[in-house]
Amino acid sequence: MLTKPTLKNFIFYTFISNALIYLFQFLLNKNKVNYYECTEIKVYDFSIFSRKFDFIYPESCDLDAYLQGVQNIQNFYNIKNYVYFDRPLFILYISIFYWTLNFVLSQLPITSLVLIKASFFLGQLFLTSIICVLICRILDFFKVDISKMYFTLPWMVSVSPMFKWHIYESTSMTFTFLIFLLGVHFVLNFDYLNHSSYFFYVGLLFLVHRSAALITVFIFLFSLLTKKINYKFLRSSLFFFAPILLHYLILIFYSGFEDHQAQGYRQFVWLIDFIQGKDTIIGGYFCQSPKLALVCYKNDLMNLGEYLLIPIVFLLLILITSYRYKFYQYKKLIIISITFAILINSFWLFIGWYPPIRFSYYGLGNLIIFLLLFVYAININKISKTIFLFAYTSNFLFLNHWNYSGVVENSIFLFISSFSFLLYVILNYESNQLRDKSKEKRL
Repeated sequence: MLTKPTLKNFIFYTFISNALIYLFQFLLNKNKVNYYECTEIKVYDFSIFSRKFDFIYPESCDLDAYLQGVQNIQNFYNIKNYVYFDRPLFILYISIFYWTLNFVLSQLPITSLVLIKASFFLGQLFLTSIICVLICRILDFFKVDISKMYFTLPWMVSVSPMFKWHIYESTSMTFTFLIFLLGVHFVLNFDYLNHSSYFFYVGLLFLVHRSAALITVFIFLFSLLTKKINYKFLRSSLFFFAPILLHYLILIFYSGFEDHQAQGYRQFVWLIDFIQGKDTIIGGYFCQSPKLALVCYKNDLMNLGEYLLIPIVFLLLILITSYRYKFYQYKKLIIISITFAILINSFWLFIGWYPPIRFSYYGLGNLIIFLLLFVYAININKISKTIFLFAYTSNFLFLNHWNYSGVVENSIFLFISSFSFLLYVILNYESNQLRDKSKEKRL
């Protein structure tokens, strides 16, 4: 009898999943792989037993900035004008892998560039595995059988756009899926969790990616609406601020503090500039006036809808045709997930800087991926699950990066994915109809 997969299981199968994705993306499909902005595809030469090989790997434009922080982690607060002072625990997280690899491989002629890239890969791999564990806990709350998802869950997370394109990169944006899941998990288990500890963990996560603050906002709104707010809860919520205050007090003491995102891009603070009648940045990805912000973010949401059109249409069809059969018992999870995604997207509306499908993905994009994983998990029919997995893989494995100016590049595999998703909906609908007829006969 299969047992529930563990973190150790997920680490192994996440590695296998990403090895397969790498082989497809950077070897079989190397002539088409393109990040379009910031990230370049680099070709490295190396030799094994006098035989030369080419190694293809992406390199982000901000890799050097991250490397500066990782290499100087012991003197992190003494670095002058460092652009990533707002994410110290992300730098620390990657530095743990970096210095571990540096120690283990110290006798080999490996450059710091290779070490930092390997460190980011291992860090993203471990994050993916943690996300899989958290998804299992959410599904287990509803008694969904996850015992056979050893490989499929890490594969489906890894091949989703955020992870397929960025597990090989120097970025913290993959943590937004963890933030989304933690918010959902916190609300579902509100009555059973140690609030003080959980708020403290969220505070630590804020020092990885600042949108983690939305978990605290979401929990506060939930407790307010459900009338569960009290003195004990408010006292526990203060633990969220403890690691944040400690970090910024140390930072101010050692080197002073300038927020690179606010100073350079005027993210969010442009609203204050606008109210005070100061000039704001307009042009390119910058839309720093209330009217332009709404227009730019609306356009970005429409691009996200186009980018994820096939899975969005599928989810709408499956929800319409199967709600009373399968989804009604999970309506609490669906409502919580949608509400949190809307909160996340409402927050990013005010950033004032709108590169292609990034901030809109943090809420609705992560919601769509989570709902797809959920639909797969609750289906017990092997044939239907196989069709779904084929449709999901065909769509995302061949989907271009969202930085593409035309949003989506046409591909025969997207057509195959659409057909397979439609077949799944039809089979699922017929199964529901047969179930109804069977009930009528028994009556």
